[in-house]
Amino acid sequence: MTEEFMQYAQNLKNDKLLETEYLYQSDPVSYFPHFQKNMSSICENIITLQKNGLLGNISYLEYTLLHTNLMQKKYIAEVRVYHNKWYFDARQCIAGHFDFSSLFVRYHELWEQLSASRKRFPGVSAQEITAFVLSCASLFYKYVISACRFLILSCINKEPFLSLQRTDTFEIRAGEYMAYTEPIYTENKKRTAEEALEWLSKRLEYDYTYESFAGLDLSHADLSKASLNYTDFRNAALIGTDFQNARLTGTRFCQADLTGADFRNCVLHEADFRGAQLNGACFASASSFYGIFINLAWTNPGYRCVNFQNADLSHADFRNAYIPGADFTGAVMNGTLLQQDQLRQFFLSPQQKQAVCITDAHL
Repeated sequence: MTEEFMQYAQNLKNDKLLETEYLYQSDPVSYFPHFQKNMSSICENIITLQKNGLLGNISYLEYTLLHTNLMQKKYIAEVRVYHNKWYFDARQCIAGHFDFSSLFVRYHELWEQLSASRKRFPGVSAQEITAFVLSCASLFYKYVISACRFLILSCINKEPFLSLQRTDTFEIRAGEYMAYTEPIYTENKKRTAEEALEWLSKRLEYDYTYESFAGLDLSHADLSKASLNYTDFRNAALIGTDFQNARLTGTRFCQADLTGADFRNCVLHEADFRGAQLNGACFASASSFYGIFINLAWTNPGYRCVNFQNADLSHADFRNAYIPGADFTGAVMNGTLLQQDQLRQFFLSPQQKQAVCITDAHL
């Protein structure tokens, strides 16, 4: 493969990834109905297998990318389930499929345009183009992982998911079959608040990523400076908990009680506070980024906006916070402390603008 062709192929790949980013961020909710219907069908299949004695309690459910499908230009993931031995489960089975074609539109265009360009680059074979395009698949599949992580929360608190027979530790993952995968949802029914607090006190660098502390009472804990990226605190009691200077990228706080919690100087990229109780919480000098940081070169899918939908932010303090694009839809903001220039940064309803407390005072 010539250097000239490789440069052309790399530039085209970058362009297609950036176009995928734009499509993904512009209409994220459009994937909800398809994903929910598909997840329900998968769960019903698993329940039937379990009732018939063909499948026991499951520990893993995985959305699996297969290059054999891609070679046939089929943008479909197998959804596999396993017991606690994971890939060593001799009875692993395919519980369904997930069509991710809508997230691979630009990937298909990349393949077609590179194939059509062969006349411009003598000596480049069809096999070399296929090999290059397949090497790009995992980059586009990161959007499937990101979408599944965002959409899964709409499925786990209702039937038929609730009727699945699951082990005490359970994960939903997405990635390449027998290769790198990422957790998009975790459960740990065995973990107690005492065990969690003892473990968190060790301030380990990466160990808490993707872990679940859902439903635990960690009120007044000192979690300052902790790395809690993609950690799950849904429905947890976190009253007065100290998160100062913590890294909270993708952290889930949905329906948690965060009354009086301290988020000063936190990094909040893609954090999810939907339905949380945040009365008196402090977000002073917290920051987040939305989308891709540099729009010229693609490295990973961009961050979603911080989500405060339907949260109670009464008397919360946002002075000096930089959280562009944050979603405050339906949030209660009685007495929420903002600075004048933040009214341009935040998209608030007329009622919310009347309810907030505007101050020019800085910290």
